[in-house]
Amino acid sequence: MKFKILAVAFLLAPLCFPSSLRAQNAEHLEQLQETNKCPKCDLKGASLMNAKLEGAILTEAALDRANLFGANLSQAKLNGANLTNAYLTRTNLTSADLTNGNLTEANLFDANLTNANLTGARLNNAYLSRADLRGSNLRNADLRGAYLIEANLTDANLQGANLCGAIMPNGRQSRQGCN
Repeated sequence: MKFKILAVAFLLAPLCFPSSLRAQNAEHLEQLQETNKCPKCDLKGASLMNAKLEGAILTEAALDRANLFGANLSQAKLNGANLTNAYLTRTNLTSADLTNGNLTEANLFDANLTNANLTGARLNNAYLSRADLRGSNLRNADLRGAYLIEANLTDANLQGANLCGAIMPNGRQSRQGCN
């Protein structure tokens, strides 16, 4: 019995240290921690759970497969960033600039994207269930196949957005943008 408890504690230990930051490129991670700026950095697969990155400059950064669970990225500059397959559950992206960002297959469950700029962003097959997108700019965004069940799209700008095959907040599949 004690062995089972120790084994579970060992497996869960990384989750108990929310300030733990890890990435394949330690220099880039250190730069981000020290300056809150890391444009064009390689942070692929970085563990940035609960990181406080408000206003961070991560323009064109490689954050694919990064774990940003619960991170504060409000007002961050993430334009052109690659967040493919990133884990952004419960992440605060209020007023963040994600213009032309790649969030293909990103998990944005319960994320706060209020007033975020997602102009031209790629959100193909992104999981946006319960995401707060109030007042966000999704102009010309690619949301094909996105999952938006219970997402809040109040006052969101969807002009020119491709929603072909997206599952909308009401559970219906969108045909907007389908040829």
